[in-house]
Amino acid sequence: MSTCAKPSPVICPPRDCPPPPPKPPCLVKPVMRGLHWAQTKRILSQAIVLSILSGASVYFFIGVPRRRKYREFYAKGEFEDWADEMARKGLFQSVPIPPQK
Repeated sequence: MSTCAKPSPVICPPRDCPPPPPKPPCLVKPVMRGLHWAQTKRILSQAIVLSILSGASVYFFIGVPRRRKYREFYAKGEFEDWADEMARKGLFQSVPIPPQK
């Protein structure tokens, strides 16, 4: 390190010495390079995981029980009896009303 020049007889001498270095910061500086890309990757991965979980929950909690109910309905259905009853009541337009005896 060099020493400053001897003071001159001038009342206001120009500054010969460089300013002292700044004090070290108290907090660590954040990494700014690639910050947007890092945040985008994190948010996209969270969104993909959340959409997979929500799709699986809809499938298992809504789709599977609904499919099971349809299967039971069509397995137990007495469609011939229901069709005959609706024909007797006159609800089918394509089926003529049988004559009442």
